[in-house]
Amino acid sequence: MKLALIGYLHGRGGAERQIVLLANALAERGHDVSLIALSECRLCYPLSDRVRLIDLSGCEREKESIARRFGAYRHTLRGLSPEVSIHFWLQSAYFSALFSKRRCGRSLYAERGDPSDDEYRGALAAVRALAFRRTDGFVFQSKGARDCFKDSVRRRSVVIPNAVAVPEVTVPYREKRIVSVGRLHPQKNQKLLIEAFARIAPELPGYTLEIYGDGELKAFLEKEITDRGLSDRIFLFASRSDILERIASASLFVLSSDYEGMPNALMEAMALGLPCVATDCRPGGARALIEDGVNGYLVPRGDAAALAEKMLWLLKRKERQNAVGKAAEAIRITHSPGAVYDAWERFITSIARKEKL
Repeated sequence: MKLALIGYLHGRGGAERQIVLLANALAERGHDVSLIALSECRLCYPLSDRVRLIDLSGCEREKESIARRFGAYRHTLRGLSPEVSIHFWLQSAYFSALFSKRRCGRSLYAERGDPSDDEYRGALAAVRALAFRRTDGFVFQSKGARDCFKDSVRRRSVVIPNAVAVPEVTVPYREKRIVSVGRLHPQKNQKLLIEAFARIAPELPGYTLEIYGDGELKAFLEKEITDRGLSDRIFLFASRSDILERIASASLFVLSSDYEGMPNALMEAMALGLPCVATDCRPGGARALIEDGVNGYLVPRGDAAALAEKMLWLLKRKERQNAVGKAAEAIRITHSPGAVYDAWERFITSIARKEKL
């Protein structure tokens, strides 16, 4: 099939990585794949030579950027004539809703975030509803995200989780480190994690907290750490290419997010066999991965006291750490690239084979 994947490449983010991995996998399976970057194009992950990258981000630097982006996108689709266009950004989905199927092919929308977020209220909610009437299929990362919509959308949808693949890492013993990985952004709520660690630090001599990521809140979080007198126990590290090797020997991985489409960092930590504690973030990505008490633990979103209590409880019980960490490794099979990309290919094929509207 001739396929166009449309979205954004804002850097080293989980959504960007999954978009690139999907493009690579579909191209390696013999499909003609174009990856169109409508917004910023910072490619941080290896892209297959078989994938055609089309950078339209230059429109961002022009006046009337949305109109110019629309025009550039329309011209690009005219040259490609894809059978299916797969949208990872609402803007391209509603652009395509204005085109004929002859130009953009059948249209598939892949939700990457929290569809219940306040940003989708008012005018944008109306735009989304109108665009979705002309959208042929939907891919959600969790049932929680899918269930934010009415039956008219759910009937045309499928739930496909992200794929995870991590190297085999031998860990002779677990070090007294608690780790977290994610952009330094309000969504990830590392402030909550810092507060939770501060509550239990006196009861955990020798333990440190390491937060890996880049972002706008670095100075704010550094001040939080300093104000709590924990500069010698809480450390902010930049994102790094060998992050999996760095966190593999930790005693605990914590996800403190308020919302996540599908938390890739949590998936990778589980695949490494790390004991994990996660907030039950909207719209259900962590809950889709963790069966509480079996392969990890969930705590209420935004509750520092509950997070601190569960972290301390688990760190004082080595046998539970080992049990949930071992159970978490099953994600290597349930969310393997082969299984996930098979599901994507089946759904795309089913969308392409429907009669034209």
